[in-house]
Amino acid sequence: MDKKLPVVMGIAGNDPSGASGILRDIKTFAKLGVYGVGVITAITVQNTSEIRRYSVISGAMVAEQIDVLMADFDIKYVKIGMVGNGENAEVIAEKIKEYDLKAIFDPVLNASSGTALVDSPKSLEPLLKESYIITPNIPEAEVFAGVKIEDRRGIINAGKILEEKYGCTIIKGGHLSGEDFLFCGDMHSSKQPLLPYEVRGTGCAYSSAITAFLAREYGVPEAFVNARMFLQKEIEKSIKIGDGRVIP
Repeated sequence: MDKKLPVVMGIAGNDPSGASGILRDIKTFAKLGVYGVGVITAITVQNTSEIRRYSVISGAMVAEQIDVLMADFDIKYVKIGMVGNGENAEVIAEKIKEYDLKAIFDPVLNASSGTALVDSPKSLEPLLKESYIITPNIPEAEVFAGVKIEDRRGIINAGKILEEKYGCTIIKGGHLSGEDFLFCGDMHSSKQPLLPYEVRGTGCAYSSAITAFLAREYGVPEAFVNARMFLQKEIEKSIKIGDGRVIP
């Protein structure tokens, strides 16, 4: 029998195209040598080109999914993506406390197409406060920090605000120079070349990779750097399989 794999939990919406959401999480976990289990928060109707609509799973059903998995698996780390509404954010935050989980939260506000994926940014506040690490992109960081980000200095300013409010924060720099920043006691940065691809699912893959490395007992700075290197390789290997954006 093989050595027991670390088990990590993904909590996210279901993207039937497999480009993002819980399916992308599970794929990423497998690539990085951890066993992934999944809790679905929303059913989306989308492909690589568009998201037509979605239906949010009830908070009670989300809670029950988490409970049944925690009864069976030894889980310490959980990656959270789309939650859909404030009810689910509150339920998941309570479960993080109940089970003493370390959550890596990608606070998704909008799909790549611009479709809103949560009822209000304020709805995510309970989950932001309970998370171990949050991983907003620049537009999301602007919303949660309440400041405008136009350059490297702006990212650092927002990062310090978010770290003070919520704890360890990673701001993804793909909307600017491609330099990502970790604010967790000390500040670290990791820069990879921007590639000329319109890619879907990178935020999901990034936060899932961080979760996987943490479950493999990497420290936070090491998980940050290794996840960014992993994501770069994934983007470089992106495939054009549908009619929309390429998929890593």
